[in-house]
Amino acid sequence: MLKVFETEIIESSELSPSTYIVKINGSISYEPGQFVMVSLLEQFSILPRPFSIFYAENGNFSILFKVFGGWTKKLAESPKNTKVRVVGPCGTGFISAMKRYKITHSPSKILFIAGGLGIASLFSSMIHFSKEQKVLIFGGRTQQDIIIRDRIESVPNLDVHITTQDGSLGTKGVVTDVLYNIPFDDFDIALCCGPVPMIKALKEFWDRQAVKVPLLCSMEERMACGIGICFSCVVKTSDNYKLCCKYGPVFLHSELIL
Repeated sequence: MLKVFETEIIESSELSPSTYIVKINGSISYEPGQFVMVSLLEQFSILPRPFSIFYAENGNFSILFKVFGGWTKKLAESPKNTKVRVVGPCGTGFISAMKRYKITHSPSKILFIAGGLGIASLFSSMIHFSKEQKVLIFGGRTQQDIIIRDRIESVPNLDVHITTQDGSLGTKGVVTDVLYNIPFDDFDIALCCGPVPMIKALKEFWDRQAVKVPLLCSMEERMACGIGICFSCVVKTSDNYKLCCKYGPVFLHSELIL
């Protein structure tokens, strides 16, 4: 259930250059793939920013993000007890999307595909399906983009394949290079999140290879409100334009026009 509340930052940790986890006080009931809108209370004129809910536990939740510009730098460097306003959980998560598209909600084997910070949206899904067999393909430009490896390695029943464009970690290349070796018939569903060029490449791969496994894509779009009022986050689909913050951020790959 969507709620608006004021709370405070518990801690901020830098994982790699310019990449942070910020833990925020407050219990939030959400499903994997949903997000929150966060604003700093001392900056009333600044629009809130969307962040995937990375995980939640013990009455708090965390967001994972990269610093892009002055506002995210300020959030990342905010000391303990900095006051924030939170709106969430927002959007349609992976579980609700499975129901909407009439995909099995109890898959036995799941393929996850993450590009860089896309892992923030997928991590809670991997925890949610902790008992099921899972494969993660995690890609980045360099090894610095392959974050939270210790947390990923702690996820049960998960086989991990890493790719980096410069070859500094794992297989040299991009996530689609690994897909040619994936036995798709073994999987019931695939979930992905990453930059739009990666989503586009995955959609083209699925179409070109005639992959029958449903692919759910968590899209990244600029948002100003997160609740469907401002219409700034439209995504073009085969059935007209859809709001990423309400209908999305999770879409079926076949409906996306990229």
